Amino acid sequence: MIESYGKLVTGGLYRPQDLQAGHQLLVRSRLVSEEGGRHIPSESLKRLRDLPDDVAAELLLHELLLREPPLWLYAAVVDDEVRWENVPDADQDALRQLLADAARREALLLTLGRTLDAALLAEYGKAGEEHVVWACRRYLRDDQQRPDLAAQVHQVSLRSDQLGYDVTSPDVTGHRHRMEIKTTGSAAGGLVEFFLSRNEATVGERDPSWCLVAVRREADMSLHIVGWCRGVTLLPLLPRDLSPQGRWTSVRLSVPTTDFTPGLPLDVWV
Repeated sequence: MIESYGKLVTGGLYRPQDLQAGHQLLVRSRLVSEEGGRHIPSESLKRLRDLPDDVAAELLLHELLLREPPLWLYAAVVDDEVRWENVPDADQDALRQLLADAARREALLLTLGRTLDAALLAEYGKAGEEHVVWACRRYLRDDQQRPDLAAQVHQVSLRSDQLGYDVTSPDVTGHRHRMEIKTTGSAAGGLVEFFLSRNEATVGERDPSWCLVAVRREADMSLHIVGWCRGVTLLPLLPRDLSPQGRWTSVRLSVPTTDFTPGLPLDVWV
């Protein structure tokens, strides 16, 4: 089938090698599968046939770029702004051909950037939680010689992300700590920046066993615990609802590293 692209009549719009490259991209993205020498479109690709050409092109481009994001995308979308100088000229030309409207091109890249950022933050967040679980277990097992307590450290976010905390761990007094983990790459500048949900803030305000543990991600991707703080530390920083018709659900906070107690919250009452 790929060889047949050299015989297609496109009026000079597309070169055979470009059609072949596009076909291979669809296969890599699992939008087309190969079975017994036949190339079969996926159900999601079939659904695009019933849409207007411009809508179908935009949806297809969105899905392809999410599956194989170009390296320039991470440099092009910064702080809700598209920096076109970081987009190669050839890719800018391709985007203009697919989406003639400049506002739609920019909106598409912003959406892609936010989606990729969210996925990357989720990946970093999971790594930070696993690091805290490991640190708690090491502390209880090696420093406190309590392997029985180390076995009771759990990453509850794997079961549910609605509890308002990610990791639970006992200490040697029998007290159980509930820790919300935030992984940041900005702590080196004297601030720990992270997003806090309303649910997390509510649990932190009401539960004295709750604390927020900040983990710093270094340039080499190694992880280090900055420290921890109680919910009361964050309360003055939270927004307030100004109208019954509007309620905040998530907020981005910048907290000085000096507001964090170094290390883990375990055994602070010993």
